Amino acid sequence: MPGLPGPGHGGPAQPQYLISAAVLLPFYISAYSAVVACIYFLFPLYLKGTLHFTGAQIGLVYALLSLNAILVSFPVGVIGDRYPARNLTRLGLAAMAASLWGLSVVRSFWPFLVVFWGFGLSMQLFRLSLDTLLFKADGGDAPRRLGHYNAMRMGGMMVGVFLGGATYYWLDFVTTLKLFSAGVVLLLWPTVKLPLTSGVRTPLFEYGRDFLARPVLFFVTWLFLFTLHWGAEATSLALFLERNLGLSPLGVGFYMAGEFGVVALTAYIYGRFWARRVKPLTFLTLALIFSGSGHILMTYPVLPWSFAWRAVHGFGDGLILMETYTTISRLFHVDRVGGSASLVSLATTLGVFAGSLIFGPLGAAYGYQTPLIVSGAISLALLPLAYAGLKE
Repeated sequence: MPGLPGPGHGGPAQPQYLISAAVLLPFYISAYSAVVACIYFLFPLYLKGTLHFTGAQIGLVYALLSLNAILVSFPVGVIGDRYPARNLTRLGLAAMAASLWGLSVVRSFWPFLVVFWGFGLSMQLFRLSLDTLLFKADGGDAPRRLGHYNAMRMGGMMVGVFLGGATYYWLDFVTTLKLFSAGVVLLLWPTVKLPLTSGVRTPLFEYGRDFLARPVLFFVTWLFLFTLHWGAEATSLALFLERNLGLSPLGVGFYMAGEFGVVALTAYIYGRFWARRVKPLTFLTLALIFSGSGHILMTYPVLPWSFAWRAVHGFGDGLILMETYTTISRLFHVDRVGGSASLVSLATTLGVFAGSLIFGPLGAAYGYQTPLIVSGAISLALLPLAYAGLKE
């Protein structure tokens, strides 16, 4: 996807901006990812085992998380273009800490859903602001910088899912949520060192013009279809590992941490060595083959076999992750990259939203391996679309 044509970036960023972006942005995305991994992948164990939510209710919880993002992604991105994105990161952190504490308190479904809505909003504020700051740091070796950022992002998920699984195993999920809430509060202090970007007021129709360009429409179409499998993972993966493989929460944490380590390594190597040496079609083809086949074959209920194929899936997802970020950096003008990147994020969110609604009830009814198999097959079915879109 890096070869897609698109409008150029603006002038180079200031050196002090690049230094702060190179150090603090990877730190914050790793911290964000640690929290998200714990909640996103381990929460079904709590919702099913402790709160006794049904499969449909779990699907609705995760669908609401996606619906939240659908509503706020573009406004947050535009605000990040027009005003200092650093302020949004602070607001997102404060709201995330409060909502994590709230999730540790509520027990019944509808109050839980309301608090989870707040958590989803805080996540969007924080992550989209970080991405805006990253894309506006237009200097140096962009593929290497994006690779470092995403390697730290996946490294944070590896640490978060392991710590979450360990604290859930040795303590309980309520204590885990409170510990993560306290940790997020501590993250507020270093925000004073985040880059202070200048705002540019861009007419909204320019975002629409960029988004409706043919390369962008192709990009978001396959990304939407691909991210259906994230909805399957959110609602069914942890439960598959617990019910089908017999893993404890600690074992689930180890299993997922291993996969995230593979994704992190893939992102780093991509940015460091591969970005300019392999054609976009080759990358996308390999990514879909590895991701789809790994998702299907990991469902055979033998732990070493399952983990080996999960690692294969992680390699494919790591390639997709880097393809997404490098394509955004090339397709969109730096003055509009916040709003434009948020529209791409909206496409992925719609995929997770649809996947959660489809695969939550499917897993509860037909076994938690079924959503993983079906969504993996969808990824493999995207190969002709990838060829049609990038063959030129």
